[in-house]
Amino acid sequence: DKIILLMSHFRETDFLAAKFKVSQKKAKEILLAYNDFDEAVEELEFQLTNRITIGSPSLDPFKEEIKGAESSKPMNGIEEEKKPIPAKSEAKGDDNNEKGPKILPKLYTRHNTPAAKITRWIEVPIRELVDFCRYQIDHENVDPSDFICPICRCDYYDDMLKLKDQEIDHLNSRMISGQTPIDVVMLSKCKRHFYHKGCVEPLASNSTSVKCAICGVIYGLLQGDMPNGTMEFRHVPIHCEGYEDCRTIEIRYLLPSGKANGRRYSGTQRVAYLPDNAEGREILELLKKAFSRRLLFTVGTSITTGERDVVVWNGIHHKTSPSGGTAMHGYPDPTYFQRVKEELAARGVCSE
Repeated sequence: DKIILLMSHFRETDFLAAKFKVSQKKAKEILLAYNDFDEAVEELEFQLTNRITIGSPSLDPFKEEIKGAESSKPMNGIEEEKKPIPAKSEAKGDDNNEKGPKILPKLYTRHNTPAAKITRWIEVPIRELVDFCRYQIDHENVDPSDFICPICRCDYYDDMLKLKDQEIDHLNSRMISGQTPIDVVMLSKCKRHFYHKGCVEPLASNSTSVKCAICGVIYGLLQGDMPNGTMEFRHVPIHCEGYEDCRTIEIRYLLPSGKANGRRYSGTQRVAYLPDNAEGREILELLKKAFSRRLLFTVGTSITTGERDVVVWNGIHHKTSPSGGTAMHGYPDPTYFQRVKEELAARGVCSE
């Protein structure tokens, strides 16, 4: 039996070494550490996909120190963050009341401009808009003066609520037939937020995203201004307080000093922790997305030290200690996962 077990062990070691292109020694160490083939496979997959690099920094977050970089003490995990942005769902806006006339997608709409492609907007001819506004005035006590474009602050259609029904129907038929342009659109995720096409278009002229001016829902991929850096993560032999039944994921961020917009800035290195359970792995995937979109850090003024032109957190909370509770920016913190998901969703970073 021992001989059979050893032969099986060697075959598993060979398989792991070949599949993950690691040495026999490395494969054997992982297999012995976990004493389970499936867990060994999971660990190697984790280790071989554990780094994201933005730009071309060559430093290893687990080995290198940044000369002149700001301290990465756990107390800095939240103190340097900006005030959190209220959460907005990626899937819908903050006003999703379906009462009254519905605004439906049009088969004749062409999404052939940058803003149209990003927002997948719905064209709103004058009859639909007037019926909706009248319902809001009669049943929801909305002030007629509120029905204006939130960007230019002008009427959607000139004096539309003063027009007679016959005039509205005539103008509406011309819009549907293509004789008169439809100038008003509703963003696809915001069920009640209307804009002039001409006001939305500039928002997408030099961007990969559009943000609703009313509810903050983000369309497309929001890109931040985080400097180049590296995010790396690994398992460590400690437990997050309150999660003693699972391993811990340690995240290290390394953002070297550099120059942006003609000004030099000081880099930083930070460490954060997540329990290696379903919730922790979900947050890790979201943080990887946010890092790839340059959303986790920015260059600004440190609230802790007052130093200017340094890399600081950008409003997405991290747990920089595995223990000590909220006072030490660590665990336990019962609402942390929900809060950080809301902060990420406010920037358009959500689970698929």
